[in-house]
Amino acid sequence: MIAPAVADGKVVIVDITADWCLTCKANKRLVLEKADIMQALDQPHIVKLQGDWTQRDEVIATYLRSFGKFGIPFNIVYGPAAPEGIVLPELLSKRVVLDALTM
Repeated sequence: MIAPAVADGKVVIVDITADWCLTCKANKRLVLEKADIMQALDQPHIVKLQGDWTQRDEVIATYLRSFGKFGIPFNIVYGPAAPEGIVLPELLSKRVVLDALTM
């Protein structure tokens, strides 16, 4: 799903989260749910994917391990300029997200 979207010129943002993850909730409340970020994510060339790790899932665990990660939050942005993805920091900021979306 990611590679075909990127090949089509789209930017894909992946958000791996869980109900019990306090940092995930902070990222959502303080960054991802802000009007300017929501507007940027609502563009037609942006594909949003979310993985829910509330209940441990081996597919998600394998995906995280492929980046050397073993926990969440995990956010990554793929695009034509970054087909292998740009891993975002655990604590998001508006600037980091916006910069990654406009690569």
